[in-house]
Amino acid sequence: MEFTQYERAGDLLLEIGSYLEEREVENNLPLGVLKQLHREEKEKKQSTAFIAEARKDNKPCAVLIQTPPRKMIVCGKTEAMREAAEWLFFLSKTVPGVVGCESAAEAFAKAWTEISGKEAVLVKEQFIYKLERVDEFEQPPGKLTYASEDDTALVMAWTEDFVMGSLREEDVKKLEETVLDQIRRNEVYLWRDEDHVPVSMAKRTRELTNGVVVNYVYTPEEYENQGFATACVGAMAGRLLDEGFEFCSVNTDIENEASKNVYQKLGFVRIGRSLEFDFK
Repeated sequence: MEFTQYERAGDLLLEIGSYLEEREVENNLPLGVLKQLHREEKEKKQSTAFIAEARKDNKPCAVLIQTPPRKMIVCGKTEAMREAAEWLFFLSKTVPGVVGCESAAEAFAKAWTEISGKEAVLVKEQFIYKLERVDEFEQPPGKLTYASEDDTALVMAWTEDFVMGSLREEDVKKLEETVLDQIRRNEVYLWRDEDHVPVSMAKRTRELTNGVVVNYVYTPEEYENQGFATACVGAMAGRLLDEGFEFCSVNTDIENEASKNVYQKLGFVRIGRSLEFDFK
């Protein structure tokens, strides 16, 4: 197996873009992150990302992406993960954890534990969903809007609530800048009730080749169980599909029954599972 490290995400995308697109929904994380890094390259933003691929018989079999200090994103063939872990260990890469589709992440975590002696602790388990057409749903009074700069403080607060304190210190410091950038790109959607009060939020995050990822679906406790999250995601997904995306994708925690009910009500179909491990 031959490993190649790349300096530019755009160069790796040219090499393995079609490989990731074969399972575009399941690979929404590595594909979306590579496209985001490529966009930042074109905007002349500096990056410390580690990006690499592995080939066997000149065919892609593994993709490795890390934006330090975040976890290593892995995807590819299960049998390639052992050699991928050995290669990264040989490079003395700092790998605080791993995230990826179930089989690849599990195989890498097992190999890294055996090689490094660090325990792999499962910290997140998610279902990956796909939507190609929005099913009819009962819509409460109100309408979908883009968030404006006047909503920045609210979107920041709801974003922090959504991640429940898991933002890194450097992300917290840059949160206002990040949120303003998302708002200016029309990536933040708010469902407003009939009095124009924001009651639910969703964000358009990773743009793929044929689809787009929905994330940060959040409704404050005082507005729960009134259909606002369903309305927000349903109207947003319908708008994105009307824009020309072939599908919307979303990842949600397996234990989150409320989110699963929302997505299934709208017609999202479960495609796969994603696992995230910490290395202790």
